Amino acid sequence: MHIHWFPGHMTKAIRMMQKEMSVVDSIIYVLDSRAPLSSINPKFDEIINAKPILYILNKADMVPKNEVLKWQRYFEQQGKKCLVTNSTQKGGTKAIVESLLEINSQVIERYRNKGVSKTIRAMVLGVPNCGKSTLINSLLSRSKALTGNKPGLTRGKQWVSIDKYIDLMDTPGTLYPDFEDQHKARNLAFIGSINDDVLDIVELASELLVFLNENYPDKLVERYKMESFFQNYWENLEFVGKKRGFVMRGGDIDIEKTAMAVIQDFRKQAFGKLILEKV
Repeated sequence: MHIHWFPGHMTKAIRMMQKEMSVVDSIIYVLDSRAPLSSINPKFDEIINAKPILYILNKADMVPKNEVLKWQRYFEQQGKKCLVTNSTQKGGTKAIVESLLEINSQVIERYRNKGVSKTIRAMVLGVPNCGKSTLINSLLSRSKALTGNKPGLTRGKQWVSIDKYIDLMDTPGTLYPDFEDQHKARNLAFIGSINDDVLDIVELASELLVFLNENYPDKLVERYKMESFFQNYWENLEFVGKKRGFVMRGGDIDIEKTAMAVIQDFRKQAFGKLILEKV
């Protein structure tokens, strides 16, 4: 399966980010903790230039704590500021504000020497469904930015103030113009960053089962009582379909329904805390 999804609004989003980059002081780069490397968009690197960056490993509650902390150390060892968060829970606001002030300390000091209190403006970037808007809402303690679990909900820029001297620009979740690395594309499809409507869900679910069998076979046994794995992907889905009770009239298995159930089981943590990419 070859994955490619880059709708027109994402092209417009990239152009908007390039245009607005001159008015922001720094970047909040939101990564999905389940697939940190796949969440890094090479196109963003082209437009960020030398702006200070605060990396946020978001949705940290969905992966083993020791694994997400390894990723935090990975970024810090490269001299990058990185925080671990779960944007669906309150708290963490102080750490984010303090980190923003830290990475912008030079420009703040420069303005302070002129007798001016500098308002920091930060652009929030990330792939679709990484939790950017939810993170901003948690910082606001009230809903101002639109949120949802369907990729591509935020379509334009939105400015919000989270502090007297900190303004954030929410931007549309944006993918790469071209997925040269289909392994990363697959990971983004697993976590819901790519619209399911453009994917072959049966093939995607089959690849997810292969990944789970290679990395978390105990989870397949625990969830589906799947102690043997078939070489034929259709047989694996039929096995799961029988276990889930997706049997149609005549005894055939509803493969499409089964495939979507496997994907949703992963996204809703029915397999527990899993990570797709390890350091």
